[in-house]
Amino acid sequence: MRDKKAVLKLVHHYILITIGCFVLAFGDAAFISPLGLVTGGVLSIGVIAQHFINLAGSDFYVVDIVTWGVQILLLGVSFLFLGKKFTLRSLFATLIYPAFFTILIRVPMIGSQSVGNYIARYFISDPKDYGLITLAALAGGALIGAGVGICYHGGGSTGGLDVISVIVAKKTPVREATSAFIMDGLLVIIGMICMRDVVSGIIGVLGAFACAIGVQYVYVNTASFVIADIISSETEKIQTYVHETMDRATTVIDVTGGYSGESKKILRVAFSKRELSAFRTFIGQVDPRAFVTFTQASMINGEGFDPLVSKTTIDFAKKNSKDEDLHG
Repeated sequence: MRDKKAVLKLVHHYILITIGCFVLAFGDAAFISPLGLVTGGVLSIGVIAQHFINLAGSDFYVVDIVTWGVQILLLGVSFLFLGKKFTLRSLFATLIYPAFFTILIRVPMIGSQSVGNYIARYFISDPKDYGLITLAALAGGALIGAGVGICYHGGGSTGGLDVISVIVAKKTPVREATSAFIMDGLLVIIGMICMRDVVSGIIGVLGAFACAIGVQYVYVNTASFVIADIISSETEKIQTYVHETMDRATTVIDVTGGYSGESKKILRVAFSKRELSAFRTFIGQVDPRAFVTFTQASMINGEGFDPLVSKTTIDFAKKNSKDEDLHG
């Protein structure tokens, strides 16, 4: 039974990662790449390379080729610095995203056109219509953010520059989000300098903001957690539901009612926000008179949730502390 649950959970994760990578690749292929916008991420390296190819008088498309090359290069970096386990865990998304992108931008599916070029033709008809380009950048950025958020829900990442962020987080106290923001910002600035197009650079920044909002809406807002304290006459039924249906643990706390002086039990449960509606409905069905408080938590660490701070981070903090003692 437990093995079956583990397999189903793994399949669910891979389905989410596949969907997320497709949505991400679609946003890139239909909007960002045809616009030649630099919004951050591995694709931006390909867009900058394409700019120089075009300047040289060639129309040969290299964005996906560069994306493949950088993704594979960073896989090697991941193996060297983060180990075999991490690399294998991120291998699927690292390869399937550029595969989707190549299919969407190169393979004729609608007449003689690829899906990406077909959509780009209708939405980006005038290269000087900055209003329309801005709308396309916002749509592409939102799709990219949604795709990344879906991948995060599947317990994976889209690879690429995320590898650098993880290495920085493991070797220094700088958080992954901070280093990712710095790298994306640098790519946008480099793109503006190389292309000498401030307007497109600003539109690219707007696309990056839309991406951040997409991640926030799809992943961050739905990934928050809830802690519930329940006082009920049907504690056993609620416990059974939590253990068997939600696959969560419970904590039972003995308390005394301040007004009644009666001995009672509080059932404490931590779970994701997505489970709140079903859990509250169940309690209402088995014990409409139950007293329940729900508290939102931005993060929960431990068994069944994200792991606590990594050993590397602790070692780094201890090392800094020792260095301060030596030099203090």
